[in-house]
Amino acid sequence: MTQDTFSQSLWSAISPPGPELPRLLGEETADIVLVGAGFLGMNTALGLARAGLKVVLLEASEPGFGASGRNTGFVVPTLKKALSPSNVVARFGTRRGEAFNRMIGGSGERLFSLIRDNGIACDSEQTGWMQPAHSRAALAACATQVREWRARGFDVQLLDRGETEARTGMTGYHGAMLIPSGGQINPLAWARGLARLCLSEGVRIFAGSPVIRLARDGAGWRVHTPGGSVVAPRAVLTTNALVGKLCSRVDRAIIPTYSFQIATQKFDAEIQARLLPARSPIADSRRHLFAARWSSDGRIVGGGLVYPGPFRLARTRRRFEKRFARFLPQLGQVRAEYAWFGTVAVTLDALPRLFRLDRGLWAPIGCNGRGVALTAAYGHELAQFFAGNTAEEDFVVPVTQPEPIPMRAMATAGPYLWLPYSEYRDRIETEAPAE
Repeated sequence: MTQDTFSQSLWSAISPPGPELPRLLGEETADIVLVGAGFLGMNTALGLARAGLKVVLLEASEPGFGASGRNTGFVVPTLKKALSPSNVVARFGTRRGEAFNRMIGGSGERLFSLIRDNGIACDSEQTGWMQPAHSRAALAACATQVREWRARGFDVQLLDRGETEARTGMTGYHGAMLIPSGGQINPLAWARGLARLCLSEGVRIFAGSPVIRLARDGAGWRVHTPGGSVVAPRAVLTTNALVGKLCSRVDRAIIPTYSFQIATQKFDAEIQARLLPARSPIADSRRHLFAARWSSDGRIVGGGLVYPGPFRLARTRRRFEKRFARFLPQLGQVRAEYAWFGTVAVTLDALPRLFRLDRGLWAPIGCNGRGVALTAAYGHELAQFFAGNTAEEDFVVPVTQPEPIPMRAMATAGPYLWLPYSEYRDRIETEAPAE
């Protein structure tokens, strides 16, 4: 798919403009140069600048142009449902695993604190994030997650059927996991506000400056753009799923996956009071999850996967109009007035990575659709690491080399090939709650 949809998103329509940023012209020097001004790049740059480093951040288009400014804006302080805190400990070991769990569990509060403390206007609502359970087995899995998070001191709640219905205005769920520190934001407004915050802390951001080549320069790196270059001892690729040909080693280690979103027509205050009245975004426990939230201007926003092929945006509208009509019949006739997509970097185990590509060349990657909250916390940890305040053995994820995903061409198609089976299993597993 070559059509770009950045300007077609709801967020592009309702967000205030970002800061005016120059193109890179000529040569610059820095202590560290970052490539990619999405959430991860800007959160990392902010922490580095506050640690006293001279930071340059290069962006091919504008801050938030990639998945950062195109997602649904859910603030989710947890990982995919199969990754409980104990699963992370089993993967990383107790010391690193528990440090990682603390980072994830505190990610929502870190994000909202950044927004509050710096007065960033991005329609932020810390109203909690919910995962409603579509079956008794899914509710049991939610209960396990709740116990594990609560044992680590985090406020995570298990709601019964009645409480879930009261918070969502929806019937048919057995209960839900609620994380009060989560919520929702306008992601593009957050990206643009974060860019302004970075500038105020001394980060030099160059927009419209795609990186075309990385080359050794003495003990450091020269990062080339069409208009100039930056020389620094260290370079960090914070491009996430859009790394592409810039570093094929990283590209081969992830599965770039298109995620589609729609925003409906506006609904009146009466509908908003009956449906999702707590204004907690929901993403349920189905394999092909149902996700929805209110926007600040009274629209339902949500999305997911759409089969490849022609007329994909038109099919996106039809597909999610039907899904919303099925799951939210209170809305009546649904019209998708906005439709767009972004690209998510997926790893096989749904965990983030920090790759050491060469001496002084790094690539953190792999938010797996949890990037809004995760990048605020992970960017902070990366800044501490690159500023020399965290030793490698104490970092929240192992520092590794990228490993190519076996049969990556097939793996890239995997989410779409798996979709029919996922939807079939969702149908047969969904049970009506007992009266």
